[in-house]
Amino acid sequence: MKVVAIMGSPHKGQGYKIVKDIETELKSLGDVDFQHIFLSNVNLQTCKGCFACISKGERFCPLKDEKEKIEQELLNADGVILSSPGYAQNVSWLMKNFIDRFAYSLHRPKFFNQSLMLVANGGSGLRKVVKALSLTLGGSKLICKLCITTTPWEATERYKEETNRKIKQSAKKFYQSMKTHQQGSPNLGNLIWFHIFKKMASLSRKNLPADYEYYKERSHYFYDVKVNPIKNFMANLIANLAVWSMKKKVVFK
Repeated sequence: MKVVAIMGSPHKGQGYKIVKDIETELKSLGDVDFQHIFLSNVNLQTCKGCFACISKGERFCPLKDEKEKIEQELLNADGVILSSPGYAQNVSWLMKNFIDRFAYSLHRPKFFNQSLMLVANGGSGLRKVVKALSLTLGGSKLICKLCITTTPWEATERYKEETNRKIKQSAKKFYQSMKTHQQGSPNLGNLIWFHIFKKMASLSRKNLPADYEYYKERSHYFYDVKVNPIKNFMANLIANLAVWSMKKKVVFK
């Protein structure tokens, strides 16, 4: 199995130590190829906010750097770890830029074969950091979240033990998810997501041609899977109401 860890800190600090502990635990469970990608060391230019990747498609991004190479590494992985320190109760700027550069995958998900672990470290506001981390890599299976307080002063032995226990539990859960590699029937939330975006894409053929092309090939869900008919009916109903509400505020073209 292959795991790719996206490291959002500008240096190898506490977050790096935590991810190294996760790596050790994963390798104790089985044969795991572990790769770190340090965002501070790769050529991932700052997002220009031109919207081309979302409207026209990711290949129209004007930035020519290592984004495609990073994406291929992620697609080849069984598991992905996103690690960021908490800066002002949010992710680091390096991780925020990573999230922005992969924002198109929230419109057109593609990371269906990847299990996802989120790791936040620092002081207060770590739940907000994890929430920001979750808004990326559309289609991936969020398996576990780790919020670990790291302060300039020494942690108590009790907290160290608690942290080690969390790392072991999360690593085991993450490993099992990669090992079973199951794509079950989608839950109601994901079905609503699918139907809303499919309906919006059909209404926005001119403004969002990439979305339109993506969703016109998909009738029931993002990938071929058996969908619960009752959930599907409810999701479609809720999506219709949501899109109807939006149509009252904007004009789709």
